[in-house]
Amino acid sequence: MLIDFAAITHPGKVRRNNEDAYLLSALDGEEPIINGPAHSLRVGEPGLLVAVADGMGGAAAGEVASREGLAAVALYLFGHWGRLAPGRGRETDLVKALEAAVRQASDAVLRYSDDDRTARGMGSTLTAAVIWNGCAYVAQIGDSRAYLLRQGELHQLTEDQTLVNDLVAQGTLTREQARTHPQRNMITQALGSPQPLKVALSRLELRRGDRLLCCSDGLHGEVGDGRIREVLDQSLSPRRSLELLLDEAIARGARDNVTGVVLVLNDPSLPLPMAGEPLHLLHPDTRNQAGGFWGRLRSLFGGGAS
Repeated sequence: MLIDFAAITHPGKVRRNNEDAYLLSALDGEEPIINGPAHSLRVGEPGLLVAVADGMGGAAAGEVASREGLAAVALYLFGHWGRLAPGRGRETDLVKALEAAVRQASDAVLRYSDDDRTARGMGSTLTAAVIWNGCAYVAQIGDSRAYLLRQGELHQLTEDQTLVNDLVAQGTLTREQARTHPQRNMITQALGSPQPLKVALSRLELRRGDRLLCCSDGLHGEVGDGRIREVLDQSLSPRRSLELLLDEAIARGARDNVTGVVLVLNDPSLPLPMAGEPLHLLHPDTRNQAGGFWGRLRSLFGGGAS
């Protein structure tokens, strides 16, 4: 599959350390790119893994947490998916491996924290997407986000796992109040937590011309969805789109680290979007239904994600 992509990370205007990280991996055994130049990757049968992580923990602990988590995800996915994918890969195998990779990443961060007293309490968000066989498979922990631009419309593919988002769901806060709430950055799920993870999984059928953005809250917390849509809809290169979004975040104060990865999917093998076509995004709660995609996954490998 032909995928044009770029990635960027910046410490922002307030933080001394950059605790964000991004990852790009072809899942073919080659060393993944973690916060390095996003050079061209050959995307083969295992697909492409992209991920963004926002570390926390103070000093250098947040930097370690985000990078350790991303490295663990890529390593597990290669071992339990990348090696199997050529000729034998099934969707159920990929989804099972993706969820397990997130849990392995959380365990890796927790082990590091336990071994190093100065890193106690460190953690990280994670938004990861595997592009394979015409679909995007997204896993979510925390409040980094994945967005899709299709035919000029911006769709948020993930739901923030935060205290204020829970309050919005309960009707206690409005979306507008949540954006400025003093506890808006308090996440309820993180890699490295000793509590059981609730991995949010979703699946999206891709269309030619789709643009996918994965980003930390340092970007989406400063730049509103309307401006993100405007930038992604300008048909610029992925690199230029990210530069404009970073410039916007800095102009608005860039109080946190800013990280993003943009994918442009113009492969001729992808079907063109049809006018009025609904977005086929399957969320985790769909798995509780008896039929459908997630129902089949549950029956095939014993219950799926919690």
